[in-house]
Amino acid sequence: MTRLLVVEHDPDAPAGVLDGWAAASGLAVTTVRLHAGDPLPAADACGAAVVLGSEQTAYDDAVPWLAAELAHVARLLTTGVPVLGICFGAQVLARVLGARLYRLPEPEIGWVRVTSKHPGLAEVPWPSWHQDAFDLPPGATELAANEVCLQAFTIGPHAGVQFHPEATEAIVASWLANADPPPGREVTDPFFAGAGPAWEQSSASAQAFFAAWLGGGLAR
Repeated sequence: MTRLLVVEHDPDAPAGVLDGWAAASGLAVTTVRLHAGDPLPAADACGAAVVLGSEQTAYDDAVPWLAAELAHVARLLTTGVPVLGICFGAQVLARVLGARLYRLPEPEIGWVRVTSKHPGLAEVPWPSWHQDAFDLPPGATELAANEVCLQAFTIGPHAGVQFHPEATEAIVASWLANADPPPGREVTDPFFAGAGPAWEQSSASAQAFFAAWLGGGLAR
């Protein structure tokens, strides 16, 4: 049974769709809640790892737990443990791999479409919520992009995505509730007004993407 490590940074940014997929796939999940002070395990304590999103900034070295997380991800890469970074997690992965991180002129919040370069990553509307982005890491292959920024990359068994395949309607509702200032109706209405089919499509596509990542189907 594959041991899947999930690194959670904020209480309102849990694994969501990923959790359900992992359970259905028979994975043994260990969730490390950095926001609650959980320690990171040894690199050989898992067979794969997912680093989730955060409201923090992956190039802000004042974040108290960031240095330890960067070092942990570097150890995972060195030992060949497959890593999937999501949003902030993708920025962490990109930074460890030597890529530049930067602030976007405007946050990218809402449903986004990407141009995919791999059948394992569907060109469906994906929920997005970020204000930072990354360049393509040295040696990595672009998986997807849009007019705003690079949206996904892969390198060996590892992958990073800027959008949120793990997000559910309830998770995004909590982000909206905690946002200061709150987004306007141009953001909230697309997420909730008749968006049931979009959430269903995103969830199904996310599970296929997770399976492609862990199964090695994204490797080039």
